[in-house]
Amino acid sequence: MRTLFLILFGLIGSSCLSIYSQSLDAKTTDLTSKVAELMDYGIQNKAFPGAQVLIFKKDTLRLHEAYGYHTYDSLTPVSKNHLYDLASVTKVLGSTLALMKLYELYNLDIEAPVSQWIPMLKRSDKKTHNLKQILSHSAGWQPYIAHQNLVYNKRGDFKRNTLSHNKSERFPYPVSDSLFVHKRYQKKIFRRIKKTKLTPLGEMVYSGMFYFFMPQLVQQLSNLSFPEFLNTHFFEPMELQGMTFLPTEKFPKTDIVPTERDSLFRKQLVHGWVHDEAASLMGGVSGNAGLFANASSIAPLLQMLLQKGSYKGNQYLKPETIALFSERTYPESDNRRGLGFDKPTLEPGEDRYPSPRVSPETFGHTGYTGTMIWIDPTNDCFVILLTNRVYPSRTQRGLYQLNIRPLLLDYAVQD
Repeated sequence: MRTLFLILFGLIGSSCLSIYSQSLDAKTTDLTSKVAELMDYGIQNKAFPGAQVLIFKKDTLRLHEAYGYHTYDSLTPVSKNHLYDLASVTKVLGSTLALMKLYELYNLDIEAPVSQWIPMLKRSDKKTHNLKQILSHSAGWQPYIAHQNLVYNKRGDFKRNTLSHNKSERFPYPVSDSLFVHKRYQKKIFRRIKKTKLTPLGEMVYSGMFYFFMPQLVQQLSNLSFPEFLNTHFFEPMELQGMTFLPTEKFPKTDIVPTERDSLFRKQLVHGWVHDEAASLMGGVSGNAGLFANASSIAPLLQMLLQKGSYKGNQYLKPETIALFSERTYPESDNRRGLGFDKPTLEPGEDRYPSPRVSPETFGHTGYTGTMIWIDPTNDCFVILLTNRVYPSRTQRGLYQLNIRPLLLDYAVQD
């Protein structure tokens, strides 16, 4: 079926060249046509209501387009400057970038126990775990805790000191419109993580739980908050005006793409607030999720990583740091992961993740809301896809079932 899609889209794309600008060269026009057909296919089959795509290859911006609408009512077209919830892409564009910079600035030892920077872990079964194990998802931490299921009592009311519909000194942090979390609820999240049971050390189990401690680790080492550190070392000097936590503090909601109609936890449309429930209970700033951005603001970061840390004449990271974090951490094992970054699966073939066409040196990440970034140094390219595939519900699986992401990567590499 996947091969059939490739053939069909190739044929459709080549038949539609005449509708695009004559000023584009043949290669770019062909890529533009095929990607437009693919995005339209996804929208028509309700994989997502709209998207942004950016493809950069061989020092050239090959494609940067917006498609569709914010929602299926077709009221607000997606613009290139609109912001998407990046979900777990925050783990690399926030947490991993911060750790790479901390590694350089403070000689951060990736094989030292993280409990030396996160004191509450010293009296836990996680006290000896190091960043090398944790970032490659081989430390045995549980995947996730559904904290949102623990704020309600049996009557369906909020438990004491959890959430309130009224902002106050005790409930200062917004979770969504007219819903605020208790000022000490973060401590409950940390205690639950501390008490979770471990899976066997060495097995790759994808876990987002360490990333809740990232703001604490950054503050401990740099005396800057997590957002301040990222702004100081990356976002501001690179002029990434469309990348931020808590986007409603800087942008009108008309510039932010909504995610899900949450019927279980927040019981409203999640619009301008982080979709990930646990990150929302952290006040919207977390290392596992929380960043919002458009493709225009993501691209300089990926270009910097592709160019071995250099961007517009400035060196943001050392080439050897990028190599350390983006290579497979345990190449002698079947764990494909780098330090924070995801990597292609090891088995060759048409079903190889994230695409059979990308090189083994590729690194990146995906996000639950329907986002992805991949950098392929061998093919000298990177690809950004931003969607809100969880609208109106996370049960929407078309992005996966239609192979949208592998096909997009195939087009970029083969162009």
